[in-house]
Amino acid sequence: MLPANALILICPYCKGEKPVLQLMSGNTFGGTQWSDLKSEYPMLPRPSVIQKCPHCGKYYFAQNVETKEGDDCSGDLGELTFEQVKEALTQFDKDWLSIDDEIELRLLFVHIYNDTFQREQVSVKETPTSEDKNLLEKQVLRLLQIWKTEPLVKAELYREIGDFSQCIQILDSQGEDDPFKRKIANKIKELAANRERYAFIIE
Repeated sequence: MLPANALILICPYCKGEKPVLQLMSGNTFGGTQWSDLKSEYPMLPRPSVIQKCPHCGKYYFAQNVETKEGDDCSGDLGELTFEQVKEALTQFDKDWLSIDDEIELRLLFVHIYNDTFQREQVSVKETPTSEDKNLLEKQVLRLLQIWKTEPLVKAELYREIGDFSQCIQILDSQGEDDPFKRKIANKIKELAANRERYAFIIE
C-alpha cells in the first residue's frame, strides 16, 4: 500500500475542506468478504462513501462533490458511527437521491448496523433497540424494492432482518448450479433454519 497526497473533499453546503486518504497503489491480499456484501482489505482501505463535514456537520456523498489534491498525505477514511449513519439517513430522507446513491446509503446502514449488532467474530456486540431493528427492516425492504440484485443476496438480506421463512422460500425456489454460490446458499439456509441473523465471513 502506497499513500498519495490526500484527496480534499469540498463540502457542497459550506465549502469547507476535508482531507481523506488517497492511494497510489494497493492490493486485496488478506481481505475479508462478508455475506452482507461488505468487504475489508487492509492493504486497500477506502474512505466512506458518505462523509460528514467537520465544519458544518452536514453529510454528503463523497463521489458527488468537488475535489482537489492536497499537499500532504492523510490517513482519514471519514468512517461513520452507527449514530452518525442514522443522522445521515434523517438528512437524506428529505432530499431527492439517485437510485445509485440511495442504494449506497441503505447498504451502508446495513453494514454499520451489522458491525454494531450482528457481525460474526465481533466479540462484544451491543443490543439493538426495537427502533434500531425497525430502522434496519425499513432500509432492507427499501433496498429490495429498488435494487436489482441476485436472489442469493435477497435471501441473505431477508435473513438479516429476521424474515427467515422468506429467506428459505427464495433459496428453495432457486436452483444454484455454481458450487461456490451453492455453498453460500446452504450456509444462509442453515442459519435461517436456526433463526440466526448475523452476517458471516465468505470463505
